[in-house]
Amino acid sequence: MKIVIDTNIFVSSFFWGGHPREVFERVINGFDELIITDEILKEIMSVMSSSKFNVNKNEIEDYIRIIEKYSKNIVTNNVPISISRDKNDDKILQCGLDGNVDYIITGDKDLLVLKEFETIKIINPKNYLEIVL
Repeated sequence: MKIVIDTNIFVSSFFWGGHPREVFERVINGFDELIITDEILKEIMSVMSSSKFNVNKNEIEDYIRIIEKYSKNIVTNNVPISISRDKNDDKILQCGLDGNVDYIITGDKDLLVLKEFETIKIINPKNYLEIVL
């Protein structure tokens, strides 16, 4: 499958594992193709750099390099879309649209409530794994 993984799933994968880590491991093991943008990578770094996580900058940079290694970085067409209740989430939708993905995997209720965008299914990690496993 071709997928976009939302920032909250990357953060959960790094700190807590579980279904978010299983989703990312599918990418690392070549089962799914991950589409990402520089904007999403910057958001991951910003969120993980928050003082509430207390993680070393080198560990964050290493994690970003792993994400970059196993993803296809695209440049979106920069046509602003305004779909989500939270405008910060529109970059995830734009990445999915421009990357022609099958699924957006997220834990964000503002995205999950959409269920679908164009032909892209929006789903949480647990439900995604139930479909693909």
